[in-house]
Amino acid sequence: MLMMRVSKRDKKLVSIIAVALGLTQIVTLLINELFLQADIIFNTDQLVFLALILALFPPAIINLLDMRWRISVDKNIPEFLRELSEAGRTGVTLTRALDLASKRRYGPLSSELKRIVNKLSWGGNFTESLKNFGERVETKLSKRTSILLTEINHSGGDIKDVLDTVSRHIRELQTIEEERRSQLRTYVAIVYIAFFIFIFIDYILLKTFFAKIESLKESLSDVGGMFLMQELSYENIKTIMFHMAIMQGLFGGLIAGKMGEGALGAGLKHSLILMIIAFLMFLFIM
Repeated sequence: MLMMRVSKRDKKLVSIIAVALGLTQIVTLLINELFLQADIIFNTDQLVFLALILALFPPAIINLLDMRWRISVDKNIPEFLRELSEAGRTGVTLTRALDLASKRRYGPLSSELKRIVNKLSWGGNFTESLKNFGERVETKLSKRTSILLTEINHSGGDIKDVLDTVSRHIRELQTIEEERRSQLRTYVAIVYIAFFIFIFIDYILLKTFFAKIESLKESLSDVGGMFLMQELSYENIKTIMFHMAIMQGLFGGLIAGKMGEGALGAGLKHSLILMIIAFLMFLFIM
């Protein structure tokens, strides 16, 4: 599973660059519409949509990779604490136990443990090294673990029972969290179902009701009749529905991320999926 650590600074930088690229595309489109009048493959609405995708895609990917990285770190912390407890039973110091643990396979957590060990080997402060670990990973569990190990290091004594208890407690919390996420996935599915129902209703309205009205307008115009909705064409209605579908996908995806993973940023990937589906539906089927 692809994952990587992304700092807040890098997230902001990627977001700024992505938004700048999207705005650049919109400005280019406006210049073409007002001055150049060059032939383009897509219409204006479609190009604005592609600019929106360009602005959302990099932040969505960065957030996804970073969240996977954090989840993987948290997932390995209970096993890491258990290994520390086992090392403590042999009588080694906490610093030495950290050194041994950093050589085991804990996924991305191993590289973070190596950072701690390297700082300590260069004469760094134990408390400061663990504090940096918690701030770098930026999850509640990592910060609590750093505080726990700091207190254990200060208090000394027998750490085996404490670490075993904490490890079991964290596993129980993670099990509860997994159950909560599995239950909330139902609500994420509801967002997707509601979106597809919306798209289906748009399709039915366009292909039956509004298409017949359009043909009726043409027949009335042939015989010289007047039609009340003459100013509202089929293409205008289709454009309005396209805008509504894009908004539905954007905000529905954000809500899905908030409900399913507790963060709006996590919903960007859902927004991208729903918006691209809407775009393809209106491009090839509607």
